[in-house]
Amino acid sequence: MERIFVILAFALAVAVGWPGADRAARGEAGAKRKPALDVPFEPSTMGITRAMLDLARVTSSDVVYDLGCGDGRIVIMAARERRAKGIGVDLDPVRVEESKRNAEQAGLTGLVHFFQQNLFETDISGATAVMLYLWPEVNLKLRPKLISDLRPGTRVVSHSHTMGDWTPDDQRTVEGHNLYLFIVPANATGRWRWADREGRDASLWVSQRFQQGECRMEAGKDLLTVKNCALRGDLLTFSSAADGRVLFFEGRIEGDVIRGRIRDSAGQLEQAWKALRDPSTRLSIAE
Repeated sequence: MERIFVILAFALAVAVGWPGADRAARGEAGAKRKPALDVPFEPSTMGITRAMLDLARVTSSDVVYDLGCGDGRIVIMAARERRAKGIGVDLDPVRVEESKRNAEQAGLTGLVHFFQQNLFETDISGATAVMLYLWPEVNLKLRPKLISDLRPGTRVVSHSHTMGDWTPDDQRTVEGHNLYLFIVPANATGRWRWADREGRDASLWVSQRFQQGECRMEAGKDLLTVKNCALRGDLLTFSSAADGRVLFFEGRIEGDVIRGRIRDSAGQLEQAWKALRDPSTRLSIAE
């Protein structure tokens, strides 16, 4: 009976507008609506934050995304110190409002924006640099989205945690914490074809796991030795030996086209190189 009376009294207080009653009601409702978070709020220090931006070489031409932005300090620092644009995403509405206040106090509301969103559902295609301070299992779950949605060459920096068997392109230790840099690679898999200087049909077969590639090459009926097959963003490089001469290939991957150049070690040859991929030979590079 006493419990029923308390409930009725609280409802009456809300209805007539007694001081504090509406805030309590909103607080109770907000607590019920608060989303379950994959990662608790644990901000990086300012020193680590700056080191993450350094590792990604963030400049004023970048658009920095922080997935799980907390209080917004990473994108705010990127905007304040480097004039980069920034997007912060967090599932916790309290953190998002805090980020907005911090950006407003810093006078940076025109450069940075914050959204309450699930990072797995966020459109990240506009990013040139992505910052992460998540958990290992969340990194692994996010990894396919990073590979598929980000443009080749986009830099991803992860505080403390790796990406499984995706080998980092660089790393450093700051204040006892490990920071890892991953550069999103283009998909170079499959068979690429062009005509060599002698008019023979040439083919390059590429297999790839993230930025690690293995290449084999044919020219006419000859199988050529291929070395140093490597990917960095959309740039594919390798060398091949034929007729006692070593040729160096480098080209940018644009969909199913490679455009670049071929040169030799003696400096006697430099020519344009264009190769086309058979789309049916393209494979996944991540899973």
